[in-house]
Order: sequence, then structure tokens, then C-alpha cells
Amino acid sequence: MEIAATLLLIVCYGLGGYLAWSQRTPVYLFAILAGHLSALASPLWRALYGVSYSLDLLSVRTLLGQLVPLPVILASGWYYTLPALVVFFLYTTRWWFPGVVTGLLTYLIFLLYHLLIETLGLRTQTWAYSGTRLPLDFSAPLLAAIMSGLISYGILYAVLAVHRFSWQSMLLGLLPAALAISLLVHGLLGAPLWLAMLLDGQAWATAAGLVTTLVLLAWAGQIITGGITRIGSH
Repeated sequence: MEIAATLLLIVCYGLGGYLAWSQRTPVYLFAILAGHLSALASPLWRALYGVSYSLDLLSVRTLLGQLVPLPVILASGWYYTLPALVVFFLYTTRWWFPGVVTGLLTYLIFLLYHLLIETLGLRTQTWAYSGTRLPLDFSAPLLAAIMSGLISYGILYAVLAVHRFSWQSMLLGLLPAALAISLLVHGLLGAPLWLAMLLDGQAWATAAGLVTTLVLLAWAGQIITGGITRIGSH
């Protein structure tokens, strides 16, 4: 799994470099770099959502003072950004158009993409949701895929919003995007759930936290769809 993640990153950088040359825009490379920065929040999500990694490669310390496995940093370059960049490429070649229906279908494809990665990661024991049992028998991998799909969807909006900016403005707009959206989705929108879990609340309180988080995620997805639709109308 680690080797596959590294090879995929190399392929993404290669294609990103080629598209930067052919389309005269570094937006692909900037988005991949932004993906790497999203790994800085990994220790926090491990603590809040009970995710554990089974990786033996070199590790580096983050600003939070905890360990982020090097493969996580490498995989973060494409984990959130790859589906967004594929859709953006289709947009530049007029194979994809922003809209309410296309936005919903795009998010569903992103969800399936992240569900596939969740399945591969769990089957290869690359990570596990140790000690995490969600209320209402809700699947932890499904919740992770819903959140990750929304992050990829948000990155797509960010790429569409800045791709005509100057290179300097594009870099400033995209570089913190993946980390900021991850903090918003996992940290703020997921707060009703992880707060209830951390406080070891009653079953009804944890269930209410899960439902509230899902409603907030759906609301955020609607806002992103609206933003993408407005971009398409200009």
C-alpha cells in the first residue's frame, strides 16, 4: 500500500507538470502541494476519531508535536486532491460543466472514490478505527468517506475559484486550502459527534451528535454546490 501510494504520487506530479506546461497553469502542482499540507492535521484526527496506522517507514514531527507517518504525508498529496483535479481537467476540456445536478453526481463519485480507498486501507491493515464504535451502528469508514468526499469537493471549488488568478494569488489561495477545509469538515462540522464521544455521553447524546454532524455535512455540501454553480454561470 505504501509503495502504491508513492508511485501514484509520482504519477500525479508527472501529469501535473505536463498539464502545467501544456495548459500554462501551475494550478495542478499547487493543489498537490496543498494536499501535502493537509497531513499536518492527521495527528488531531487520529486522536478525535480513533484512527491508527500500521506503517513502519520514517516519521516526522508536526507542529502538534505528534508523529505523522511519512507515507501519510506522501499520500496526502493525492488523497483529497486527485478526484478534484480530474474533474477540473474535464472542466477545462469541456467534458464537465458546473451545476446542481452535476455537482451532486460529482460528490457521489468522490464518495465512491474515498469508499474504495477506505476499503483498500482496511483490508491491507494500513489503518484501522481502533476502539471507535459509532451510534446507530453507523459505519466509521462510511463517515470517513463522507467527510473526505466533502473535502475533495471543497478543493474542487477552490481550484475552480482561483484557476484564473495570477500565479502568486493562486498559490496563496490554494496552498492552505486542503488543510483549512479538512479543519472545517473534521474539526468544526464533526464537532457535535467527536465532542459527544470525548465526553463519553449517553447513547442518545452521541446519536444526536452523529445526526447533527451528518446534517451539517449535507448543509456544507449544498453551500459548495451553490458556489460551484455560481462559478459556472459567470
